[in-house]
Amino acid sequence: MPILTIIKGEQAGTTFELANRPLSVGRDPTRDIQLLDQRVSRKQAMIRHDGSGHLIAPLRSTNPILVNGEEIHGDTLLRDGDEIAVGDTALRFTQQVPGEFTNAVHHRKVADRLTRDSNTIM
Repeated sequence: MPILTIIKGEQAGTTFELANRPLSVGRDPTRDIQLLDQRVSRKQAMIRHDGSGHLIAPLRSTNPILVNGEEIHGDTLLRDGDEIAVGDTALRFTQQVPGEFTNAVHHRKVADRLTRDSNTIM
């Protein structure tokens, strides 16, 4: 499965395996892929899979998305090695993935569980 790896920014080194369902990207904690960057919109982009591969599309955001240095305005097919820049964060799209990575939905569920557990009085 393809992955997104944060290569620049506060979360550098974080990796998300992309699911075959649409994934939302943004600063808002309810996004499938949350980017902790004040220059990223709460609802920045959607990444979805179609028959040809994974596409990224900006949402109604005031912050631009750059793929390999070029601002995108609609669906853009991601290719192996593409660099996505939003705010002060940069991500790399990689087509081949070792099996030890978890998908973005699993990553969010684990984070939510850890937050919930830390707020539980025992």
